[in-house]
Amino acid sequence: MQVPTTDIPPDGDQLLYTPQEAAKIVRMSKHWLVTQANKEEIPHHRLGRYYRFSREDLIAIKDMYAKPARRSRQST
Repeated sequence: MQVPTTDIPPDGDQLLYTPQEAAKIVRMSKHWLVTQANKEEIPHHRLGRYYRFSREDLIAIKDMYAKPARRSRQST
């Protein structure tokens, strides 16, 4: 299932995002992103001791945690 990426800035807008910037884009907490990156559970880049996220990383994270919409039950 492809998740809409309207919240993710277009290509070339910025090369890498800080955890705080990435958290706003994927609508998760900064703490969650850093914890998951530290556990190697989500795609990310390490620059020394700093975590950074590319546009592709953010799209992959959104796709990993997307859930299909639940269908509502119709009354008959």
